[in-house]
Amino acid sequence: MSKLSYKKLFKMLIDIDMTNTELMEKAKISKSTFYKMKNGENITTDVLLRVCDVLKCDVSDIVECVEVKKCWMLLQFLAVLVLLNKL
Repeated sequence: MSKLSYKKLFKMLIDIDMTNTELMEKAKISKSTFYKMKNGENITTDVLLRVCDVLKCDVSDIVECVEVKKCWMLLQFLAVLVLLNKL
C-alpha cells in the first residue's frame, strides 16, 4: 500500500526560505488543506498545481509516493520490542 508524502515540499520551503504562511497565502491554500498536507493526507490536484505554480516546480519535486507497509512493519517491530521489555 502506498501513500503520498509531502516531505519534499517542506524541505523545499526550508531551502528557499519560505514560510508555511507565505505559501498558503501565495497559493491560496486554506489552513485545513495545509494541515492535510502536513499529515500526509490526500488533497486535490488543483492545490498541487497552485503550489507548483508558486514554487515554479513540477509535482514530482514536492510529492512522492511512499510505501506504507515499511512504516507499518517498523511500527509493529517497535511494538514487539516494547512488549518484550515489559515481560
